[in-house]
Amino acid sequence: MKLLTASETKYLSLYAKKHLLLPTKNKKPLVEGWNKYYAEYRSIEQLLTANQEYSLHTGTKTINDYYFVVIDLDDICARIRIRDSRYIETKQGIHRYLLIKELPKSCWLVDEQGQRIGELHSKGRFVVGIGSIHEAGTRYTLKGRVNEKWSLQFEKLTELQEFLTIRNIFTTPWGKTGKENIRDLKLFQPKIKVKKSITQANFYQQKGQLEAKINQHPQKEKLNICYLCLVYFEKKEQIIKSHLSGKRHQKNWKDYQTKQKQKAK
Repeated sequence: MKLLTASETKYLSLYAKKHLLLPTKNKKPLVEGWNKYYAEYRSIEQLLTANQEYSLHTGTKTINDYYFVVIDLDDICARIRIRDSRYIETKQGIHRYLLIKELPKSCWLVDEQGQRIGELHSKGRFVVGIGSIHEAGTRYTLKGRVNEKWSLQFEKLTELQEFLTIRNIFTTPWGKTGKENIRDLKLFQPKIKVKKSITQANFYQQKGQLEAKINQHPQKEKLNICYLCLVYFEKKEQIIKSHLSGKRHQKNWKDYQTKQKQKAK
């Protein structure tokens, strides 16, 4: 049985990529470290068959250097506010997918009084995908005519700002409400990380903490540990395969092989 309509399949073709797909259940990721290394090799239909749900990793590039970002409105006026006949119906409101060249920071969406009405999901976040079944039974369903634009598209952050403002949708830093906190959209700036070398003592300390965490897990027998990456995930063939082929694991594996060669000299 097809779990997606022809229109939904066409709409999702741009987003059905291994670096965007994420297995989730009740809005919770089924893999540890999903925002660092994960790549999903199952199709959307396969993910829906397995868990009745999947998600899409936002803030990630799709095609032609456009980033995938989602407007998530939860207020009762969402459909009127967005002024758009193409949207994804959720349990409480709507999702509107957009593509943008300049990546914004994730933030809260508020009305003119500064009251929260939703979120703008960007880097490091995810949204439940079309065709998924909410735990309350609601299906995330694509709405609108087939000839409507598949996705909103912007070049500049100022264009998205204008789109939101004329709809009386304003933005505040994540976690803040109130008129006094309304700010313009900000560009996402990645944190510059200073790479720290892991000593043998630090490795065994982190390994012990990870094993202690797993031992307290109610389904620990269903979990698999990668000691190279010091992460755990479900003991399922596809998930293990995805981790082993991921950039993080491949890099750690090469580093490990280099160290072993140096020891052998």
